[in-house]
Amino acid sequence: MSSPHGSPGSSDTAGVSGATLLAPRWKPAPPPQWGPTTAASGSGGRRRPSARLVVAVAVPVVLLIVVGTVLAVLRPGRSDRKVLDTAALQRQVLTVLRNDYKLDADGVACPVDQPVIDGHRFTCTAEVAGTTVTTWVTVRGTGQLEVARPR
Repeated sequence: MSSPHGSPGSSDTAGVSGATLLAPRWKPAPPPQWGPTTAASGSGGRRRPSARLVVAVAVPVVLLIVVGTVLAVLRPGRSDRKVLDTAALQRQVLTVLRNDYKLDADGVACPVDQPVIDGHRFTCTAEVAGTTVTTWVTVRGTGQLEVARPR
């Protein structure tokens, strides 16, 4: 039997039933170097990231975690910071308005959770002779308060 690919004796192999099978003399084409990957290309569909890329991403992430941990340890959260007792603060401002500035003050309202930090400044409102006035309060390093004349 003759084949278009060569002589019958050079590429023939015997089949199961005694029939002659032809083995090709050419090599299959290599897989494509671009385009979508197929199962025939042998890459399994996913490429592994390079070591440089892994290091370039991992190092900044690890540094952020370390810096965040250090800051969390060195700088405690809101629960550990000292704040002024709002009721005591309002009583003290009322006392200063009545005794030091000789005003007919009836009530004082100050914001809650004011931190005890030297130089921290905030306002309180007071009722003086039926009029609402605002006064500045400054916290001093010793924990004392400085109450300004109301406006």
